[in-house]
Amino acid sequence: MKRVAVVGVALVGLAACSAAPKPERVDAVSICANAYSDPALDPIRDKIPFEDDRAEKASMSMLSDARRPGPNERLVLQRFDAANRRCWDAWDRAGVSPHIQYARSEVSGALALLYRGESTYGDFNRVRSAALTRMYAALREEEQRYGYGYGPGYNPSPFSFGIGVFSGRRF
Repeated sequence: MKRVAVVGVALVGLAACSAAPKPERVDAVSICANAYSDPALDPIRDKIPFEDDRAEKASMSMLSDARRPGPNERLVLQRFDAANRRCWDAWDRAGVSPHIQYARSEVSGALALLYRGESTYGDFNRVRSAALTRMYAALREEEQRYGYGYGPGYNPSPFSFGIGVFSGRRF
């Protein structure tokens, strides 16, 4: 009877540990939320959907936006890049998945083209939307295959762009 009780307590303890997000991931969520709440980014908020769910389900007007950034917007895109890097680096420290690195590379390259004026906001939004969709699918597959068990509502996204990390997405 004592063995059953000890095993039961151990299982409850393991379940409690797996339900709580790791501190590095909580820190990453906070770092990303702070980075993307910068009011200096306001001039591009109507051109780039900061929230993950919005980026994946971007409207036709955002996906077909033929505008290119002007000189003032290029300065804002530099701030956006700095916010992206802070967020990505926080998720790197949290050690989530190589799929995040692939998405980071793809989105960073698309942002560079947008910054140089070689692509449009629509081009950037399409690349970002596709990269996020692939990343989320790969993360869901990993979760199902390996059962990371970060707990209900845990969202491993580095693509938090402000609010997405609080979307309650479950992987």
